[in-house]
Amino acid sequence: MKPSNYLFLFFIFTLLFSCKKGYEGDINSISNPETFMAVSKIERTGENRLTTRVDAYWWGTSEKGFITGYEVSVDSMKTWVYTTKTDSSILLLIPFGNDTADLPIFVRAIDNLGQKDLTPASLIYPVRNSAPTILLTNIAGKKPTKSFPAVHFYWAANDADGLQDLNGFEVYLNDTNTTKYNLSNSILDITIMSDNSFSDSCFVFAGNKTKALDARIYGIKYNAWNVFYIKAVDRAGLKSKFVFDSIFIKKPVSKTLFINAYLTSRNTPQNFISTRTSSFLTSFDTLYLNNFSTTLSTYTEQSPDVLTQARVFSFFDKIIWISDEGATSNTLALAQQSTNQFFEKGGRMFMMCNFGSDIPNESESFGFTPIQRLASDSSGLTIRMNLNDELKPYNNTWPTLKCNIIISSVKPFFTQSTSSGTSNFDSLYKASLITLGPGGAKPYFGQSNVVSKRISLKNNKTVLVFMSLPIQSLNGNNNANLFLEKILKDELEF
Repeated sequence: MKPSNYLFLFFIFTLLFSCKKGYEGDINSISNPETFMAVSKIERTGENRLTTRVDAYWWGTSEKGFITGYEVSVDSMKTWVYTTKTDSSILLLIPFGNDTADLPIFVRAIDNLGQKDLTPASLIYPVRNSAPTILLTNIAGKKPTKSFPAVHFYWAANDADGLQDLNGFEVYLNDTNTTKYNLSNSILDITIMSDNSFSDSCFVFAGNKTKALDARIYGIKYNAWNVFYIKAVDRAGLKSKFVFDSIFIKKPVSKTLFINAYLTSRNTPQNFISTRTSSFLTSFDTLYLNNFSTTLSTYTEQSPDVLTQARVFSFFDKIIWISDEGATSNTLALAQQSTNQFFEKGGRMFMMCNFGSDIPNESESFGFTPIQRLASDSSGLTIRMNLNDELKPYNNTWPTLKCNIIISSVKPFFTQSTSSGTSNFDSLYKASLITLGPGGAKPYFGQSNVVSKRISLKNNKTVLVFMSLPIQSLNGNNNANLFLEKILKDELEF
């Protein structure tokens, strides 16, 4: 055979062999995809550098397939995040302690065969860090200017580089030259609370937690204005400006708290009671619950939330609570939500709350009281108490009281008749009452309890006496002092 024929046969054999290998897949004619960034370079210096929150754009191509997605890396290709998007707003983290950095973003395209770009596209972003900002906030209408040493502060923080860039907060009490108190970036409100020794160190509670943080904060001042300072710190170490708030901290002088929740003529009932109990109630602290500042649009002595209010109550073991607005949240509802801890620790309370006509006969706010439900006239007439009508005790060793002024609206009640599991209940006084309607005044023959008590099953002692009439209107026999002594000294052991 001629040499040329040998060459021809070799060419045919090689061609057939090559086609077979291609069919079996050993040779892949489809190349990996390519990835491209929107620009090839960014040049910025000084204040013109970008913030760490940057916008990135990319795309990819595949010669014989199609692009199904992309992987993005911001840590020099150590880790990748998958996306189907061709753009994203990305937070770049500057190394801690640095103000600026040149940080790359890498992107690699993935095609329909799962092939990835072997040479990812990249773009270096010249970025600068922005200082965070912070603002003290408060619950609308609930920012006290005066308080016993359990105070709650709220704030909101932001960072142009993204909330993820916030590293935490630095807190100071009264003096920014002292050691800072550090908080994590997840904490946006704290309660500062003294212990019962009233030293200069306080517990710190985060949010609504009932367990204090490990470290205490120092520098509280009693019977003086206190200033709370806070600043935000980001991951690069940049800090916001200080924001601050001030509040007057009162140091308790006794274990008895007199809560005056009257809306009008508040001095009259308080002076009436304190004068007639001065022989055994020699000192007490006062909280004016409804003291409202129209200038500041806030209650100036009421805590901003029920947990903080409960912490205020925990400084005392005896409470006298008087009110003329029992249908609102500032007495019954507040007491229902904030006195559990007080009673669990053995606290005792006398509450005198004369109800208005707008209170419902049944309410969840009665839960802590001896009241099962309020009574009403079957014809819907107003129940009242006339001059010289009497308040009669179920126990004849207690004094009978006489009405010395017409009480235009009276809300008698049914006393709880069954045990709650932790407490029993009993009625102490009923009233002689009338109804007033188009036919004039008529005797009222319905349920007429107006004073009852709650008894702890733990020690069989009275922990709460509730009265739905004002004692200052029931001194016609000049023996209100005997009644108050019987309630406060004998029954509640003040």
